[in-house]
Amino acid sequence: MGGETVFAQATPTSARATCNNIGGSAPEPVGDRDGHTLQVAEASCTIQGGPLDGAVLTQNTLWEYDKGVGNMLSSHGVYRKPGAMATYVNSAGTINLVMTEGKMTGWTASGKGRYAMASGSAASLNGKTYSWTARPTGPRSYVVEATFD
Repeated sequence: MGGETVFAQATPTSARATCNNIGGSAPEPVGDRDGHTLQVAEASCTIQGGPLDGAVLTQNTLWEYDKGVGNMLSSHGVYRKPGAMATYVNSAGTINLVMTEGKMTGWTASGKGRYAMASGSAASLNGKTYSWTARPTGPRSYVVEATFD
Protein backbone atom coordinates (compact mmCIF):
# COMPACT_ATOMS: atom_id res chain seq x y z
CA MET A 1 0.00 0.00 0.00
CA GLY A 2 2.90 2.35 -0.51
CA GLY A 3 2.57 4.38 2.71
CA GLU A 4 -0.99 5.59 2.07
CA THR A 5 -3.44 5.70 4.97
CA VAL A 6 -6.43 3.37 4.62
CA PHE A 7 -9.60 4.08 6.60
CA ALA A 8 -12.66 1.94 7.23
CA GLN A 9 -15.48 2.57 4.77
CA ALA A 10 -18.35 4.70 6.08
CA THR A 11 -21.71 2.88 6.13
CA PRO A 12 -25.34 3.86 6.85
CA THR A 13 -24.56 3.18 10.55
CA SER A 14 -21.27 5.08 10.58
CA ALA A 15 -19.69 8.27 9.28
CA ARG A 16 -16.25 9.73 8.81
CA ALA A 17 -15.25 13.35 9.35
CA THR A 18 -12.11 14.56 7.60
CA CYS A 19 -11.01 17.61 9.58
CA ASN A 20 -8.58 20.52 9.53
CA ASN A 21 -7.77 22.65 12.56
CA ILE A 22 -8.54 26.33 12.16
CA GLY A 23 -7.06 29.10 14.26
CA GLY A 24 -4.42 28.64 16.91
CA SER A 25 -4.87 25.48 18.91
CA ALA A 26 -1.57 25.06 20.74
CA PRO A 27 -1.90 23.83 24.34
CA GLU A 28 -1.48 26.65 26.87
CA PRO A 29 0.17 26.09 30.28
CA VAL A 30 -2.33 26.45 33.11
CA GLY A 31 0.49 27.46 35.47
CA ASP A 32 -0.39 25.43 38.55
CA ARG A 33 1.85 22.40 37.86
CA ASP A 34 4.22 21.00 35.27
CA GLY A 35 2.50 19.33 32.31
CA HIS A 36 -0.96 20.80 33.03
CA THR A 37 -2.26 22.52 29.88
CA LEU A 38 -5.49 23.65 28.25
CA GLN A 39 -6.20 23.43 24.51
CA VAL A 40 -8.99 25.24 22.70
CA ALA A 41 -9.41 23.49 19.35
CA GLU A 42 -11.60 24.54 16.43
CA ALA A 43 -11.95 22.61 13.19
CA SER A 44 -13.83 22.44 9.92
CA CYS A 45 -14.68 18.99 8.58
CA THR A 46 -16.32 17.28 5.63
CA ILE A 47 -18.55 14.26 6.25
CA GLN A 48 -18.61 10.99 4.37
CA GLY A 49 -21.38 8.44 5.03
CA GLY A 50 -24.59 8.36 7.02
CA PRO A 51 -27.50 10.82 6.80
CA LEU A 52 -25.10 13.80 6.85
CA ASP A 53 -23.02 12.62 3.88
CA GLY A 54 -21.60 15.69 2.12
CA ALA A 55 -22.19 18.03 5.08
CA VAL A 56 -19.71 20.57 6.40
CA LEU A 57 -19.10 20.42 10.15
CA THR A 58 -17.74 23.22 12.33
CA GLN A 59 -16.68 22.06 15.78
CA ASN A 60 -15.16 23.33 19.02
CA THR A 61 -13.42 21.21 21.64
CA LEU A 62 -11.80 22.09 24.95
CA TRP A 63 -9.12 19.66 26.19
CA GLU A 64 -7.36 19.60 29.57
CA TYR A 65 -4.02 17.76 29.53
CA ASP A 66 -2.10 16.38 32.46
CA LYS A 67 1.32 15.06 31.44
CA GLY A 68 0.28 13.84 27.98
CA VAL A 69 -3.18 12.50 28.78
CA GLY A 70 -6.11 14.68 27.76
CA ASN A 71 -9.63 14.83 29.10
CA MET A 72 -12.37 16.48 27.07
CA LEU A 73 -14.01 19.28 29.04
CA SER A 74 -16.51 20.23 26.33
CA SER A 75 -17.13 19.53 22.66
CA HIS A 76 -19.91 20.48 20.26
CA GLY A 77 -20.50 21.16 16.60
CA VAL A 78 -22.94 22.03 13.84
CA TYR A 79 -23.43 20.09 10.59
CA ARG A 80 -24.84 21.92 7.57
CA LYS A 81 -25.87 20.72 4.13
CA PRO A 82 -28.72 21.62 1.81
CA GLY A 83 -31.93 20.17 3.26
CA ALA A 84 -30.41 19.14 6.60
CA MET A 85 -28.87 20.52 9.77
CA ALA A 86 -27.74 18.80 12.96
CA THR A 87 -25.86 19.54 16.16
CA TYR A 88 -23.86 17.23 18.38
CA VAL A 89 -22.58 17.33 21.93
CA ASN A 90 -19.83 14.96 23.03
CA SER A 91 -20.40 13.57 26.50
CA ALA A 92 -16.94 12.03 27.04
CA GLY A 93 -13.57 11.96 25.38
CA THR A 94 -9.94 11.17 26.07
CA ILE A 95 -6.83 11.83 24.04
CA ASN A 96 -3.46 10.18 24.51
CA LEU A 97 -0.35 11.81 23.12
CA VAL A 98 2.25 9.51 21.58
CA MET A 99 5.73 10.58 22.68
CA THR A 100 9.04 9.50 21.14
CA GLU A 101 12.28 10.68 22.76
CA GLY A 102 10.42 13.44 24.60
CA LYS A 103 8.64 14.79 21.51
CA MET A 104 5.01 14.37 20.50
CA THR A 105 4.84 12.17 17.40
CA GLY A 106 1.11 11.48 17.28
CA TRP A 107 -2.08 10.93 19.25
CA THR A 108 -5.20 8.80 19.50
CA ALA A 109 -8.58 9.84 20.87
CA SER A 110 -11.97 8.28 21.56
CA GLY A 111 -15.27 9.14 23.16
CA LYS A 112 -19.06 9.20 23.05
CA GLY A 113 -21.67 11.74 22.09
CA ARG A 114 -25.25 12.49 21.08
CA TYR A 115 -27.00 14.33 18.28
CA ALA A 116 -28.80 17.04 20.24
CA MET A 117 -30.83 18.25 17.24
CA ALA A 118 -31.28 17.03 13.68
CA SER A 119 -33.65 18.13 10.93
CA GLY A 120 -34.46 17.56 7.28
CA SER A 121 -32.83 14.53 5.68
CA ALA A 122 -30.77 14.04 8.88
CA ALA A 123 -33.83 13.91 11.21
CA SER A 124 -33.25 10.18 11.87
CA LEU A 125 -30.17 11.18 13.93
CA ASN A 126 -32.17 13.32 16.40
CA GLY A 127 -31.28 12.10 19.91
CA LYS A 128 -29.16 9.22 18.58
CA THR A 129 -25.92 8.41 20.41
CA TYR A 130 -22.60 7.35 18.93
CA SER A 131 -19.04 6.29 19.76
CA TRP A 132 -16.04 7.82 18.00
CA THR A 133 -12.32 7.39 17.49
CA ALA A 134 -9.87 9.88 16.00
CA ARG A 135 -6.30 9.97 14.80
CA PRO A 136 -4.05 12.43 12.94
CA THR A 137 -3.67 12.32 9.16
CA GLY A 138 -1.03 15.05 8.85
CA PRO A 139 -0.09 18.45 10.23
CA ARG A 140 -3.21 20.11 11.69
CA SER A 141 -5.48 17.47 10.11
CA TYR A 142 -7.23 14.39 11.44
CA VAL A 143 -10.04 11.94 10.84
CA VAL A 144 -12.90 11.05 13.19
CA GLU A 145 -14.82 7.81 12.68
CA ALA A 146 -18.22 7.57 14.38
CA THR A 147 -20.45 4.53 14.80
CA PHE A 148 -24.10 5.18 15.61
CA ASP A 149 -25.55 3.24 18.57
